[in-house]
Amino acid sequence: MKIIHFTRNRVTLLATPSLRWLRQSAFVVLGLVIVTNLSGCQETHHRKVPALPVEVASVTQGNLPITVDTLGQAVPIHSVTVTPQVSGTLQAVYVHSGQWVTRGQPLFLINPAMYSAEVAQDKGNLEGEMAQAHYDALQVQAYKPLIAKNYVTMQTYQEAVASAETANATVAADQAALQQAELNLSYTRINAPISGQVGLLTIKSGNLVAANSTTLTTINQTQPIKAQFSLPEKNLGDLRDALKSKADTVQVWNEDQQKLLGHGPITAIDNSVSSSSGTVTVQATMPNPENAIWSGEYLQVVFTKKRLHDALLIPSLALQEGESGPFVYVIRQGKAIMQPVTFLGQNKGQTAISGPIHVGTQVIVGAPARLRPNAPVRAISSTTKAASRTPKKSGGMA
Repeated sequence: MKIIHFTRNRVTLLATPSLRWLRQSAFVVLGLVIVTNLSGCQETHHRKVPALPVEVASVTQGNLPITVDTLGQAVPIHSVTVTPQVSGTLQAVYVHSGQWVTRGQPLFLINPAMYSAEVAQDKGNLEGEMAQAHYDALQVQAYKPLIAKNYVTMQTYQEAVASAETANATVAADQAALQQAELNLSYTRINAPISGQVGLLTIKSGNLVAANSTTLTTINQTQPIKAQFSLPEKNLGDLRDALKSKADTVQVWNEDQQKLLGHGPITAIDNSVSSSSGTVTVQATMPNPENAIWSGEYLQVVFTKKRLHDALLIPSLALQEGESGPFVYVIRQGKAIMQPVTFLGQNKGQTAISGPIHVGTQVIVGAPARLRPNAPVRAISSTTKAASRTPKKSGGMA
């Protein structure tokens, strides 16, 4: 049953008791919704931002070598190409390919018969000319006192003197010829000019060799040996200091840098910087007692520019670069705080720094991209972080 009430300006529909109950219930529900929303907003306003998990490391103190890595090549300390100085038939070969020899050790023999004959011939010529020179000298001695007695003319005496001088000159020439013949004979025996390793032999006995033309072999002296490499010219000052100090500043490693082959000081720097590459060529000398370094071998070279002592050390991943320079994130009262530092150098995952920071301070390693200054953080260990990155294995079948 509805009741309609008429007034001057409006008509009012008065609800029945059931409609009145529904309207009251709607007001109650609306009130509960408003209260719930207000309480939710209040909770959101007071909820704390969760701490970001970060890996941390403590600042330590120690010594750190600052190095430069480059590619180099082994160069023998001395290398000789062995060629014959006389022509002839190679009669004997006393060494084999790759053999280690000492200075003066016989290597090859060229047939000496022809050169022995030349020596014998020159000896005979010399003896004949020496006899003639002796006779001419006696003639001069005999004629000299007879000039005053007019037993011989001055012309006869002068001819005797000229003959004696000519004989002496001939004797000198024959002596030189004999000396050259004996030298050629000695050249038929080829000995090692230096100690070192013989290269591959490509010629055998019985072959004809030509003077100053045929290559018999090469000998490389590799004890000690040189490592030759190039570095950018910005390192020239450090290289010159190393050369002056004669300190052991160069290490050479095999190709995969797993085996140390040798070490030694810098012994030579090229006299100019390459205008095309902007680098300077350097040589370091090392003992190589076991021939671990092979001539011509490519090497991984590590040059130690300097050594930092008692420096503050952090993992290299902890150092960040900002608009104002390098900095690290340190943890203070559970928050990440930016701390400017000075970069001194790095080597193999460690970086040396200086600044208002002390040993034992915790720094964030590998700062996440979401990390912001003064953000709340939670330190985790390296083991925990590594485990969280390990993918889980699926138990089902693919």
